[in-house]
Amino acid sequence: MEEELKCPVCGSLFREPIILPCSHNVCLPCARTIAVQTPESEQHLAAGGGGGDHADKLSLHSETDSGYGSYTPSLKSPNGVRVLPLVPAPPGAAAAPRGAGPASSSLTCPQCHRSASLDQRGLRGFQRNRLLEAIVQRYQQGRAAAAAAAKCQLCDRSPPEPAAVLCEQCEVLYCAACQLRCHPARGPFAKHRLAPPPAHPGAPGGGGDGGGGKGAGGGRKLPTCAEHDLENYSMYCVSCRSPVCYQCLEEGKHSKHDVKALGAMWKQHKVVWDQINHCTLKLRQSTGLMEYCLEVIKENDPSGFLQISDALIKRVQVSQEQWVKGALEPKVSAEFDLTLDSEPLLQSIHQLDFIQMKLAWFTFDPSSAHRDIVLSNDNQTATCNSYDDRVVLGTAAFSKGVHYWELHVDRYDNHPDPAFGIARINVVKDMMLGKDDKAWAMYVDNNRSWFMHCNSHTNRTEGGVSKGATVGVLLDLNKHNLTFYINGQQQGPPAFENIEGVFMPALSLNRNVQVTLHTGLEVPQSVKQPKLPNN
Repeated sequence: MEEELKCPVCGSLFREPIILPCSHNVCLPCARTIAVQTPESEQHLAAGGGGGDHADKLSLHSETDSGYGSYTPSLKSPNGVRVLPLVPAPPGAAAAPRGAGPASSSLTCPQCHRSASLDQRGLRGFQRNRLLEAIVQRYQQGRAAAAAAAKCQLCDRSPPEPAAVLCEQCEVLYCAACQLRCHPARGPFAKHRLAPPPAHPGAPGGGGDGGGGKGAGGGRKLPTCAEHDLENYSMYCVSCRSPVCYQCLEEGKHSKHDVKALGAMWKQHKVVWDQINHCTLKLRQSTGLMEYCLEVIKENDPSGFLQISDALIKRVQVSQEQWVKGALEPKVSAEFDLTLDSEPLLQSIHQLDFIQMKLAWFTFDPSSAHRDIVLSNDNQTATCNSYDDRVVLGTAAFSKGVHYWELHVDRYDNHPDPAFGIARINVVKDMMLGKDDKAWAMYVDNNRSWFMHCNSHTNRTEGGVSKGATVGVLLDLNKHNLTFYINGQQQGPPAFENIEGVFMPALSLNRNVQVTLHTGLEVPQSVKQPKLPNN
């Protein structure tokens, strides 16, 4: 796997890797050395001076007219990529004249030779590959641990010398001196195979989980948004293929995009695990790419994983296709007669149990729920440990279309006021839904209901809930309104109008209520006449 963790420019393990638009990676310091600018706007930049902007926009010559950059043959990196040394500014060089346009800088990938233009942010415009950086760090730690753990088993010294080889036939570790003395390469030992000492079980590629469990990411700081330093990533924009924070959504940058919950998208993209296992079992080889993919999947950083998952899936698919073409074709003649016993396969097919995945299917989200919320029934049933109202959100996020779901009241004791509706991802979760400006809700007791937003109560309507009742929520983002139903009858007028943005299904309740969520339902076409509000 080590080759997967090496920069194609410097040939060393990645340092501060960044992701190029072509999905390949380079070290940030190496990217500064291979950045180029067009001859029309050449300018000299002092090496190491001028601050981060100048270093990020450091430029060399390129053949921009050909459609991709090239490297001037001067120095050669360990991996064969030619780079040009930094050119310091001439003494007394004047600054660029006022009114001159900014330098047109670009960077060419050293692997696929695709060229990418740099905007005013320079190299800071490329995303940092945090996941790859974490794997490199874990790989270095594992390699150091393996070197310290493998000791000679025949040494008279105390402590024993580090092991230099492992005899696969004897299954004994030898240091260099003991190997020459006790296991010479002659006589009966001549045919024995000597291999490097095995990796430590905790190291990448070893027998353990590589630290990929809960402990690996337990102490890691949650990644923050590149645009808003104080906000953590919480959603994923499918259109932009990038994690975003709630402030990005509030600013309207993704208002017309398909935005989904970050955790749900993370789980959806992790199906690459089955593909990697299939290739590993089928080919009986542990290639560098497969080991790297396994390390990526062990990561507990959803945004970092989604940052590179698409490109990684494509690499695995291409690798599989290259092996399948001709390499795994059956080596039999056309006259060879094969008989296929399909009975076990037919039995397995008959035993399959299918479920229907409906449109807008979602559950309650345990990762974002208040800690007093109790979920069961595959996260489709919710109650609470507290007498105070607590909020739980759904795993889906809606920004367009028409969506309808229902909540069945399984238990209703002592006349509580559960609230049903929609909310932003950053809604306050330790009070009733609708008391802040991030939620739009209907709260209801056993006799009547009210609509609430920003702690403003409106449209009191007769008709409440009890055990066995069903509350329906209709979110129509084509008409930008929200409507509620109780037992199939519209409860009052449309509750809220002119609503825009990204919304998640939401619910608040206390320990006196238990509800079960039903999703993927058809939008009500004909309903009873709505109850009119008393006010």
